Amino acid sequence: MQRPDPSEVMAVVARRGDVLRALADDGGRKCELDDELDVSRSTIDRAIRELEGLGLVERAEDGYFRTLSGTLALEEYDRFKSRMDGVLEARDVLSPLPSDADVDAAVVDGAEVVLADRHSPLRPARHQVEIVERASHVRAAASAVLPQHVDAYYQGIVERGMHAEIILSTPVMERVVADHDTKFHDSLTTGRVDLRQLDRDLSYSLMVASTPDGPVMGMLVYVQGGIRGFVGNDSQEAVSWARARLDDYWSQASPIPIPVEE
Repeated sequence: MQRPDPSEVMAVVARRGDVLRALADDGGRKCELDDELDVSRSTIDRAIRELEGLGLVERAEDGYFRTLSGTLALEEYDRFKSRMDGVLEARDVLSPLPSDADVDAAVVDGAEVVLADRHSPLRPARHQVEIVERASHVRAAASAVLPQHVDAYYQGIVERGMHAEIILSTPVMERVVADHDTKFHDSLTTGRVDLRQLDRDLSYSLMVASTPDGPVMGMLVYVQGGIRGFVGNDSQEAVSWARARLDDYWSQASPIPIPVEE
């Protein structure tokens, strides 16, 4: 069989996916597909012909069966569709980022997306704060800091015993020291904070938190003068991507000496 073009296969699966999905392991006859899918026999005939021509279904004595290639193609199409849905859902949040920003599609696949609006400009930040409030450990890199963030981390570290590994860009570090010196100092002297400073700006704030429900990642995107939105995800792939990015930031950042409480 001549190897088809992948884009052609994807187009056929998108167009004939209902028929391919209906042909489960036990197969099916055309008359059964007519009733199940409520489409004409001619439509079923064309679909079977296209799918069979690509090796996605095969004929047997008692009907048609989906091949392993058909099952894998359907799974890949479903994965593509899910990720594309995520991209479209998050496009307004991601729009301020440059086209080459290092963001994996796994981040938006099945994600919680919160867009700021005129009536609730801080709602995205609140979603990130809620993660911190139930976390036992947080790794984070901040491109900006709001008072809500400082309060949440202070309460978590000082009052609840949360551990944190935090990366701040130089401008953010200077702002935190200038505006929140007491809470910053009190958090650092608990011995539960590892702090590093990154000598460059970050495109977005990123975090991975350990919560009672498992690990979760969150990304906060800013625009000039405020927050654009929040993207959160607890999928293994999204969390793994966020951890890898934080590892990169951590290796590039400089350790900050932590004051010792005498």
